[in-house]
Amino acid sequence: MQTPSPGETRAASVAASESGQYLTLRLGREEYAIDILRVQEIRSYEEPTRMVNAPAFIKGVVNLRG
Repeated sequence: MQTPSPGETRAASVAASESGQYLTLRLGREEYAIDILRVQEIRSYEEPTRMVNAPAFIKGVVNLRG
């Protein structure tokens, strides 16, 4: 996954703000905005299940749809 450039992040924020409602989230020190009409579901946090022999950067997996 690539980190968006500052220009791309600003463009996403501007596009989202034009609709009037947007979801914002922070990932580390970065802030993202998503047009609320593109959000399908908001779930509560679920502790990931660790996977055997997974690389250290993978925290685990969650069951999304059963």
